[in-house]
Parts: sequence; C-alpha cells; structure tokens
Amino acid sequence: MKKAKAYHYRSYRSPAGLLHLWATSAGISALCFAKKPLVPGANVVKAGKGPDPFKGIVKQLDQYFKGRPVKFVYQADIPFGTSFQKAVWKKLAELPPGQLITYGALAREIKRPKAVRAVGQAVGANPLPIIIPCHRVIASDGKLGGYAWGMGLKKKLLKIEGITI
Repeated sequence: MKKAKAYHYRSYRSPAGLLHLWATSAGISALCFAKKPLVPGANVVKAGKGPDPFKGIVKQLDQYFKGRPVKFVYQADIPFGTSFQKAVWKKLAELPPGQLITYGALAREIKRPKAVRAVGQAVGANPLPIIIPCHRVIASDGKLGGYAWGMGLKKKLLKIEGITI
C-alpha cells in the first residue's frame, strides 16, 4: 500500500483576504482564498513541525502585498493537472510582474492557438493563484474576463500590482 503524502499547511493573512497554503517536502502544492481551509489530503502536518516549506513563499507574498514587483521563485509539487493544464500554468508563471496577457495570446504561447477556451479552463483551475498570476489573464477585447475567486478579488490583485483596466 502506497503511503499518503504528508501535506504541510498554514494560513496567511493578506490585504486581499485569508490565504490557505499547502506544501509537501518537495514544494508548494496549493494556495487558495477561502473562509475555511480545503485540505488536499488526509495526512496534514501542522505548521511548526520540521522545516518550514513556506518560508520563501511567505517572504515573497509579503513583498507582493506591499506592492513590490515579485517574480515568484518556488518549487512546486502539484499533485494534479493534465499535461495541457501544466503547460498553461508553466507559461503563465513566466509572465513578468505587472504584465497582462490575453487568453488567446496564452494559447498561442503554448502552440495551441485554437484552444482559447481550454486555456481559460486551465487558468481557472490554477492551484497557485498570485504565484502563478492567473489574475493577469484578460479577454482579447481588453476586458477583465473571469476569475475563479471572483472579480472583486481580481481587481484588488491588479490594483496591488498597479494595473488598472
């Protein structure tokens, strides 16, 4: 029988709301905005036991929420996602701070120009919002498009980055 992964968990109070973060010893696995934490696995290690897998990410989030441009540096251990979704997330993670991209441009970047809707779905399934800046993806007409965590939060994150639409 395969042993379940141990997930480390911690919350992070941000100006945009309470964030919940999970990581394994191999890297960060998920970040979400929610009133109650959503646990990705049954084997959760409480913060404070062993090395802190969040130390680097928390410092970067602190800088981000102070309005400083941050190109997040992290090791990910995302236990789900198709190869298509992972290609979208990887390309999106390469987006420089403060830069927007359209769903269509993102589809072209991953060499799947006709897969705009699928790109939108992959963006919406992003397990690491803010770190992988899905809030910076907009519609081709320059409008905000959607956001899995709500349009109010998308606008707030863009404002933190000094981006106005």
